[in-house]
Amino acid sequence: MREAGQFVDITLVFGEQRIACHKVILAGMCEYFHRMFLTNMLESESKEVVMEGISATIGCLLVDYIYTGCIKITTQNAQDLLAASEMFFLGSLKLIVEEFLCTHTESTNCVSIINLARIYDMKTLLAGAKKYLYEHVNEVIDTEEVHLLQEEDLVGVLEANGSQEDNFCFLQKWMRSANGRTDRFEHLIKHISLSRCSKEFICSTVMGEELMHSTQGMKLIQQAMQSSGQAKPPDQQSLVHWSTLNPPSFHKFSSVCGSPRGFIISGGSKVEIYKRDCYSYDAHTCQWNTLPPMSIARRSHSSIYHNGLLYIVSGWNEEHVYLNSVETLNLQSLQWYHIAPLPNSRSHSYVVIASNTIFVLGGFKGEHWLGDVFEYDSHRGTWNQRSPMPQICEEGAAVSFHDHIYVVGGRNRSCMQYNPSDDMWTFLQAPRFSHIHGPSLVWNETIVVCGGQDGDSIEAYSPSANEWSPWALRMPIKDRMRFVLKIKSPP
Repeated sequence: MREAGQFVDITLVFGEQRIACHKVILAGMCEYFHRMFLTNMLESESKEVVMEGISATIGCLLVDYIYTGCIKITTQNAQDLLAASEMFFLGSLKLIVEEFLCTHTESTNCVSIINLARIYDMKTLLAGAKKYLYEHVNEVIDTEEVHLLQEEDLVGVLEANGSQEDNFCFLQKWMRSANGRTDRFEHLIKHISLSRCSKEFICSTVMGEELMHSTQGMKLIQQAMQSSGQAKPPDQQSLVHWSTLNPPSFHKFSSVCGSPRGFIISGGSKVEIYKRDCYSYDAHTCQWNTLPPMSIARRSHSSIYHNGLLYIVSGWNEEHVYLNSVETLNLQSLQWYHIAPLPNSRSHSYVVIASNTIFVLGGFKGEHWLGDVFEYDSHRGTWNQRSPMPQICEEGAAVSFHDHIYVVGGRNRSCMQYNPSDDMWTFLQAPRFSHIHGPSLVWNETIVVCGGQDGDSIEAYSPSANEWSPWALRMPIKDRMRFVLKIKSPP
């Protein structure tokens, strides 16, 4: 009869859609219309009622449902039908929509369904959608739905899921899926047990997360590392402030080495003028001191402090000639002396003290990097050749650790160990990043390599575990470095 227009006495207007209906049927099947037509409301005497907030499409579906009890529900119209069922007091329709959503929950809509279930107090749907979320969280977290996930539901995921590594990744994605969430990080990270994560994950992912670079974050990392048997990372609070030290005169391609109270800078060039200058920095008094100049102006040389003497090794002079000369400065008498020159000339060599002996490794000459190794015999005043490096290390660094020499970093990501006692080399695990002209030092039973001209990453090598671990701390700039880094050990 409605389609034929017989006995209709009311027109419902949904947007631009006008639907002729029967008051008696509407009132008999829907509490909303019962109250409208059988009370003293203005609409009871009207021939036309405008239905605000209901689209034409949903309006047609609602009228058909009231007349027939049948309705076509889709994932696209389910939310609007729920809103309409609440407005029109259609509890039966609400149950039908709930049943539909229970059987159509997917990774692309389960968060929206959870939110709907909570809004419309649908307990069965809420329980089912949350169960789906917990079981398919790896799929859900990669959808656009993640930005709709409420904090209480994220906490439920973190508590229900056994993989703490996955949980950390979930938290990272949730934090960045919407604005204003980063201030909740320190509260939510408490729901993740980092001690149950692998050392590799902590080093590569957890320490790489900027939100972990707080006092609490570094404390959690330290606790997790201790639980997994890994050496503790540096105390972030002692490292977060970088400062610039300006020497009395700045020269490019100078050499820097550590000394008992600070470090010493020597030589270099300035506007193509090669320098003989030497300065020491006292870290205790924060004072610069001028030392007697070198006998030869040079740049791209190497230097090292040993037993009260400053050793200056090879380099390049102002005639653009590679040097093999070695001179020493007695830091008590402030007198310069020459010792036996190297068997051949070079620049950019690595100078290391191991077993109380000076070693010179590699360097550069002409168009080639060198791999030869020399040991200084202080009793005879001669240089003895030892086994060459098994791999050329271009623009790397070398340190001494427990009477062994480690050549690390550089353009080809080297990591080699030399044992002076048996004159043998061993290849070790390569660092994760290249550290071109990145300096190295020993800290807390690890070998730390810092930055370089192409990166600001810092990573540490554990000789006992043959593993590299990145630090959360970054270098202040990406550039060639010649400096000494003093690190305050954590308590």
